Amino acid sequence: MRKTLHFMILMLVLALSAQAQETVTMTFTAAKETGGYSPFTSVLVTDLTQGWSTSLAYPDTVLTLSQPNVGVEDWNGLSMGTAYPNPFATMTSVPFELTETSPVTLQVFRTDGTVVASRDFYLDPGSHNATVHLSTPGLAFLSVATPHGRSVARLVCTGHGAVDAVDVECAAANTFTRGDAPGAFMPGDLMRYEAFLSTGGTTYHSAVVEQAQYASDTVTLYFATEAPEGVIDGLFTINEEGGKVYFSQGNLKYNITTGIWSFMEHQYSTVENMGQDVGTNYYNQNIVSLFGWSTSGYDHGAGCYQPWSTSTTCEYYYAYGNAMLNLYDETGQADWGYNAIENGGNIENLWRTLTSQEWNYIFNTRTTASGIRFVKAQLNGMNGVILLPDDWNGGYFSLNYPNTSNVYFDCNTLTLEQWASIEGHGAVFLPAAGYRLGTEIFNKGTSGHYWSSSHNYDDRAYCISLFDSGVYPQAIDFIFNGFSVRLVQDAH
Repeated sequence: MRKTLHFMILMLVLALSAQAQETVTMTFTAAKETGGYSPFTSVLVTDLTQGWSTSLAYPDTVLTLSQPNVGVEDWNGLSMGTAYPNPFATMTSVPFELTETSPVTLQVFRTDGTVVASRDFYLDPGSHNATVHLSTPGLAFLSVATPHGRSVARLVCTGHGAVDAVDVECAAANTFTRGDAPGAFMPGDLMRYEAFLSTGGTTYHSAVVEQAQYASDTVTLYFATEAPEGVIDGLFTINEEGGKVYFSQGNLKYNITTGIWSFMEHQYSTVENMGQDVGTNYYNQNIVSLFGWSTSGYDHGAGCYQPWSTSTTCEYYYAYGNAMLNLYDETGQADWGYNAIENGGNIENLWRTLTSQEWNYIFNTRTTASGIRFVKAQLNGMNGVILLPDDWNGGYFSLNYPNTSNVYFDCNTLTLEQWASIEGHGAVFLPAAGYRLGTEIFNKGTSGHYWSSSHNYDDRAYCISLFDSGVYPQAIDFIFNGFSVRLVQDAH
């Protein structure tokens, strides 16, 4: 209750200190990058143009800025000046003036509402100085309250003192002067906003927002969600409802000898080679990365449910033994993502395959910070497509022909050094790993095909297909084909 009272006092003082002309009201809230409200402890507001900063506590904070923002509050018999010196090492003085004899309560509190010093006085009319001693550095506030009103001064301590204390020195009348507070504001000032969340002994920082402030605004400050194991640390919106996913760090592969599922070490890595004969049921090779549809390894009802299957009979690949079902129907075990992935958390049912509609949304519909959703590229000699995350900034790296499918892969030719920078900002690369028909590998480097979890009809399912001639996120092909699989994890 006491913390809430001090917060209300602080906000009220900030609001009343502003003059009517050129008033800008700022409201702050916080959210997780993956969606939903996030609590926060405080917001740091900095006027980069004027060179001042202030910290506001508690969620959904409101701050009023005005021109000019003077440092004296007139509260029906109480007026207050600015602290001097401020910042200070251990002690500062704050002048205030009473127009009549009155009881006065002085309190010093920190940004979390904790009261560190408090004194009650009965003072005559005239000018007085409140002296404040602080034992630890940081931001604090002095509250001066009378039956007629209350005023608050902002204090910045930089040193370590002996005690936290507050007292009053009576001074000669009219000795303090009125001056501009550090919070002076002009419309168009470049403002910087950042939220903090302190919990469990750890302080988390939100992403920083910098903007020229001309009018009242609500600023949402985003806290990053810790990326799970095995993901590329970039978020991709997959539907109109705002659902988001992380992509896995590479294409999926399966080790026949060990029975272990894992992701490729690099996004551009592939396994099968052009023209190779892998043999019936991968007799000639131990690692599989081109899978027939629904070959998750779980006996969900399909005739060919093992990842190494090379049969070319479509009916053996029906999910759950039914020609009309999707991978995500029934138990969900027809989806490769139901497996525990060794370098992806190693927990069952943590990953999944995108639906056809979700693939299409990522490529053709979603809104990104830069306007770029994808580009075709050649990375380390491997052709493919780069997907840019929602928050991709075009200033990170210049990419040619954004959102253009009918250009050659080498319209963007990238070195591994360049890719390291792009990948570090959350980009995903889908290599053109070719496809497998029966036991033979075709078109590696010239085309890429990735399964969706969506069935089309009888012998076919949806996939995405990448060619020099185009990018097709809702292609359809026979379910016995061996295609690449790129899993995602829902962001919560």
